[in-house]
Amino acid sequence: MESTIKTMSSAYEDFAAAAASVVREREASGGRRTAATDVALENFRQRWELFRASCDRAEEVMDMARRRITTEYVVDAAASAAERPAEGGLTPVSVPRLEQALHAVNSLAADLRRGPGGAAVSSPSSSPSGVASQAEKAD
Repeated sequence: MESTIKTMSSAYEDFAAAAASVVREREASGGRRTAATDVALENFRQRWELFRASCDRAEEVMDMARRRITTEYVVDAAASAAERPAEGGLTPVSVPRLEQALHAVNSLAADLRRGPGGAAVSSPSSSPSGVASQAEKAD
């Protein structure tokens, strides 16, 4: 995560420097379009795209962390609920069964992200949530 933040910070600094370069070139040319202003604008566009890509990557990292934390929380909550006696006639949830349900939901979510006839999204060899089930851990 730290490298993602450093990459995004560096891309932002490059983007800000490119913006300043555009302003300097415009002032130097008296507001006219010149080869130097075109180069500065092209550099600005490229730096913007790199900054956007680094922000998108940071967002992906945050989403993966959020999913992992959420999944771990649900599994922990189910495990602690299974240890307590049933309250109000509810039967306790087994952790393996919950992991199977989570895997099924994550598989459906991956299918929806692919869309109709879309390209396959690469996923880890364990469950899409990144949490290995008890059966996978036993292998």
